[in-house]
Amino acid sequence: MKNYVIVGLLGLVAALVIGIEPVQRTINEATQKGTLKGVESCMDYSDSELLSDDAIRTTCVSTFQKRLFRQDHATGRAGPRMIEGSLGWGGTLENKTPDHVTTWVKISVSIFDEEGKENEHFTETSIWIDPLGKTEFSVDLPDVEAEQIEAFKFCDHDDAEPKACFTWGVADVMGLTV
Repeated sequence: MKNYVIVGLLGLVAALVIGIEPVQRTINEATQKGTLKGVESCMDYSDSELLSDDAIRTTCVSTFQKRLFRQDHATGRAGPRMIEGSLGWGGTLENKTPDHVTTWVKISVSIFDEEGKENEHFTETSIWIDPLGKTEFSVDLPDVEAEQIEAFKFCDHDDAEPKACFTWGVADVMGLTV
């Protein structure tokens, strides 16, 4: 039994030294999940003449990103925008942490009608916010018509029963540890 273990370990070491790409990928994904270093390694072994660097980066980021739970990874100011004839949401998001890159956000937009009934809409987008950095974002709201919010304003923060207004927030965040 001991000999099988030794042979297996020698085979694994040989595979790493020789540079067998599937082994490298598996080890990288297992040990570097959620880290910027994992994305960098993924980009190194994913070099392709058929794909652009941006496509490779996007694929590697989506493979390695992890859910972030603190509120400081994506905060900011935003509002409704007309984007090519349809309603969207845009503004500035800030990452207030020194040790994470924000790579993906899920935006929530809540519209309260005249009776106070809430209609919540979600949209998500890939994004890149460096640690302690800011970036502009713009997303489509395909299931919201401009007429739904034309006469409305932002809800007051202290309004317990909002009516004829809208509000927004960052519902979910993913990123990478630096």
